Amino acid sequence: MKERSNLAKEPIPYIFFLDDDDDDEAMTDAAGINEWRFVLTLDPAQDSLDSPDEIGRASDSAYCNPPSSKKSGGIVSAVTRRANKSSKKSSNDSPTNANGGPTFFAFQLDFPVNYPFKAPKITVLSNSYHPNVKTTTGEICDDLLTGEGWSPTINIRKICARLRKFLCDPDPDHPLESEIARCLVEKPGDYAEKAFKHAVEQHTKKKAFDAMKIGNKGTAKK
Repeated sequence: MKERSNLAKEPIPYIFFLDDDDDDEAMTDAAGINEWRFVLTLDPAQDSLDSPDEIGRASDSAYCNPPSSKKSGGIVSAVTRRANKSSKKSSNDSPTNANGGPTFFAFQLDFPVNYPFKAPKITVLSNSYHPNVKTTTGEICDDLLTGEGWSPTINIRKICARLRKFLCDPDPDHPLESEIARCLVEKPGDYAEKAFKHAVEQHTKKKAFDAMKIGNKGTAKK
């Protein structure tokens, strides 16, 4: 695809594609022209790259922010203690957002032969806590990317920007996980605690890159 060569010339700052690592032959060999895998970094420091309407605000995301209420303080402290203990064991898999900060999500795009007239199938490869991600399969629900909002004018850059906004701004009105959506609406403080705790434990850089290497055959383990 021409889009891939264009991305090589002008990379998306918060996206790391499967075959970007020349030192890992398995990543390069596994990649196919109709199957793209990448890691998306959700980092508050990159919020100014584009309009919040396009990419959302990671600085407002529960994934990137320790809950600040007194009620949640104990949970955050416990998460941070575990993170510090884990970092001593393995610096490569330490929860990088234990005190707030970037988190990492692995995705896979499977392109149909009639792309861009038909949208690619999008799978979240990371073990996620999100009302619009099916926990068991990684399927997502988003009107622009999987619904009637798709248009042939939506290119890879727009898909990646939309996925970042998708992570920043969950939509409880169209859930794939009704219990998570209910928690978000009825108990937003509890949702923030659970989302942050899940991010600390599951959305490390190492786990995201490992999930990317495995691909969607690993989603059944969730």
